[in-house]
Amino acid sequence: MSVYCYFNGQIMPIDEAKVGIKDIGILRGFGIYEAMGTASRRPFMFEDHMARYRRTADELHLKIPATEDEILAAINDLIARNVSEDKEATIKFFITGGATIHGIEYDYEHPTFFMLVDPHIPFESHYYTEGAVVTVFEHLRQFPQLKTTNYIQAVMLQQARKDAGAIEILYTWGGKVLECATSNFMIVKDGKIITAKEDILFGITRKVALDVARPLFTIEERDVSLDELYAADEAFLTSSFKDVMPVVKVGDKLIGEGRVGPVTKRVIELFEEYKKAY
Repeated sequence: MSVYCYFNGQIMPIDEAKVGIKDIGILRGFGIYEAMGTASRRPFMFEDHMARYRRTADELHLKIPATEDEILAAINDLIARNVSEDKEATIKFFITGGATIHGIEYDYEHPTFFMLVDPHIPFESHYYTEGAVVTVFEHLRQFPQLKTTNYIQAVMLQQARKDAGAIEILYTWGGKVLECATSNFMIVKDGKIITAKEDILFGITRKVALDVARPLFTIEERDVSLDELYAADEAFLTSSFKDVMPVVKVGDKLIGEGRVGPVTKRVIELFEEYKKAY
């Protein structure tokens, strides 16, 4: 079966879509990125993802050369073409400034815009029943509130992550717990859910998880210290492709009793209920 993509206004076989070697996304790494999953084969939280994408585009002075209706129609077309009816999808889209001018400038009116849709491959169930491990690395992303294509540090850390048997890399900075390379991160202490509110990307799954948990649990969005992390009762991460995933070990330190705690279990249940009803 041919795999299709959306490229500059057209649906085409993915092997026919070509980004020019003078594209500023290639030469200077200037681009933005968005990703979401599906629920019942519908883009999950599409409006929220698009709102974040437009904020990022506006901040970096990039044009999104399609309407939301056109983007949604293209996504649905690609889901139908690329993903069998018994599977959910992963959706990723990218914009760069297009062809460079004088090697470092770009034409706002002519960006490069493409979307990729693939079958979702779920994580193994043991990550949710037994919990996951994350490694720790001191790093503060440039423009942390924006979702750009700059994943250089995360790419360089992948082998170390695998060697440690970890699912993610937790970024810290100046003694503060921030976020993971591709996920948001939360701790639980005395029944309270606590998570960073500065120097992070505000994830859409993070938002949903906090919204469904708020009626039952106290939520604190504030600075989180490393000492608090290591003294936490529970921890979990959130992302579009992991949903809500418990964390039982950070680096070489167990979190709480080293097993999935009751608050995390309840948040997972609430999130799953929300997603099924979406």
